[in-house]
Amino acid sequence: METIVIEYPRPEVAILRLNRPDCLNALSWQLVSELHAALDEINANNRCRVVVLTGAGKGFCAGLDLRDQGNPGEIVAGLPPGPQAGLIAQNHMASLIPHLRRIQQPLIAAINGAAYGGGLALALGCDIRIAAHSARLCVQFIRLGVSGCDIGVSYMLPRLIGASRAHDLMLSARVVDADEAERYGLVTRVVADEHLHAAALALADQLCDFSPFGVLATKQVMWANLDTPNLEAAIQLENRNQIMAGLSGDAEEAGRAFFEKRTPRWSHERGRESHTGETPCAEPLAGAVERCWVAISRQPVASKRRRTAHGQKHAFKKHPPTNE
Repeated sequence: METIVIEYPRPEVAILRLNRPDCLNALSWQLVSELHAALDEINANNRCRVVVLTGAGKGFCAGLDLRDQGNPGEIVAGLPPGPQAGLIAQNHMASLIPHLRRIQQPLIAAINGAAYGGGLALALGCDIRIAAHSARLCVQFIRLGVSGCDIGVSYMLPRLIGASRAHDLMLSARVVDADEAERYGLVTRVVADEHLHAAALALADQLCDFSPFGVLATKQVMWANLDTPNLEAAIQLENRNQIMAGLSGDAEEAGRAFFEKRTPRWSHERGRESHTGETPCAEPLAGAVERCWVAISRQPVASKRRRTAHGQKHAFKKHPPTNE
């Protein structure tokens, strides 16, 4: 692949980098096709747990490459110019967003510089968004003589920041800086440009500490429940995932690890270490979780200080144990 680079700083974490820095990683048809292929490759890698999506150079993604839009190539091979060819090409590009949703790994967008139009859509399609101070976000489509509703943005943006703000950004096409993006909830963290890479990888490492099935189920259910018609339907989906998680033995292992003051060894790790073919016996999920959280609630929190990724120190006061 020429326009996409996949790096593995550790086997469980992939960095998926848009690699057209000379044009701020604008979306050419080649980049779109190679990004689809890269997502398929990463999804098939069951060792990989988390993906960081970012852009090479000074920008995340400047949106559509207007110099390339009239040349979809093999995507519309055999079709004459017209609505059918245009619709097939449009579907190929827009389907990147549900493709981001379908892969098993959660995606962290590390937004450096411009995230305009289709670049903003890619960021919105990720599960978590971290922005550098230099980040600038813009819906942009309406500036190009087309509808402001494109590549899934009209679906995702109001669900993430609310309909009122989404209408503003889509109709005005105004540029939002990193601080405003954080206030709106477009991104959840803003860091210095030089710390963006490290902050994204630190968050990826944190997600790798959790059970693989737990992370996968959380990603799937969070997106699915944005569309559920009511609370009861959402709870039913949650309940089924919790039962499946309990059958893995991970809840029991989490409880044991807590009491033994060690890092949990999740079922996929235990499976690699033991080739006996035996399925670990797990206590019911509710029992393991209840024992663990009752124990946590009875533990006094010792006074200590921890350092955040930004180098700031936060103090935690000591609280007396509860008497449940």
